[in-house]
Amino acid sequence: MMRVLKMMPLILAGAILLTIVVSVPGFSRAENWTALVERYAFAALLALTLTPIVLTGGIDISVGSVTVFSSIVIGALWQDLHWPIAWSIVGGILAGGLAGALNGGLVSAGVLPLVATLATRELFRGLAKRLSGVNGVSGFPASLSDIWNDSILGMPVPLLVILGAGLFTYVVVHHTWVGRLLFAMGDNETAARFAGAPVRSIKLGIYTAAGLAAGLCGAGLVCQYGAAKADVEQNLELTAIACVVLGGVRVTGGSGHVAGALLGVVTMAALLWGLNAVAPHWRDTMTGALVIAVAIGNEAAQRTARRLAARPDK
Repeated sequence: MMRVLKMMPLILAGAILLTIVVSVPGFSRAENWTALVERYAFAALLALTLTPIVLTGGIDISVGSVTVFSSIVIGALWQDLHWPIAWSIVGGILAGGLAGALNGGLVSAGVLPLVATLATRELFRGLAKRLSGVNGVSGFPASLSDIWNDSILGMPVPLLVILGAGLFTYVVVHHTWVGRLLFAMGDNETAARFAGAPVRSIKLGIYTAAGLAAGLCGAGLVCQYGAAKADVEQNLELTAIACVVLGGVRVTGGSGHVAGALLGVVTMAALLWGLNAVAPHWRDTMTGALVIAVAIGNEAAQRTARRLAARPDK
């Protein structure tokens, strides 16, 4: 019973995905999955980097704005300062890392993660609009699009990036001392502090990592669209957070799995694809209601599992 309750989030996500695959005609074709990878690559990468943050009981709703900001920085360095495109991309990724470090510094100083990242969400979106101007930056080298659309060993480059990031996150979260401390902080941060865990350093590290991942997504935006504009990917961070929740990562921290976050990405992408025929307002309503239901179900399952574990006869 305990094992089933702990696996309930993954079971729910898997059931939703299976329902969509079976019920949508032609959905399982390879070209559809390739299109899903290209469309939701950024949400997948951000969901992976948000997983350690949510495991601690934190949140970062600025990653979408940091992604756009990083793409604009790349454009500004390349167009205005005439940097080589490779160095401009490096500069944009580092700008994302600095933005993440700002978030980490605020959270480490005691500012609530929701408040801190809500403020920086608007800050970096505003800076992106200021730097890009009305028309944004365009005319990037065509070779960037070629890189994005290329494949290695028959696998699209975006998919390889996601798999690499997923493997790295899995190892860190589930097979290192840092990962053990992430779960401990999510269960009881005060106890983790008294146990000697470097809570502030870990927070600074995971938020900085989220910023670097957002910077990488910003570079991906430039490669995919051949342009950098401040008005794109308006709800990217919300999609990424929904994927994390749908994958069974507990929003209050202390419970979840990287594989679940990836399953959440696939399920969310399939869900949105399967609802393409539905009117946009109903699609958003149905998606939001489903995420709420899954979050409530996950929380209820976790609480039931803890009560069963605390019973004297267990």
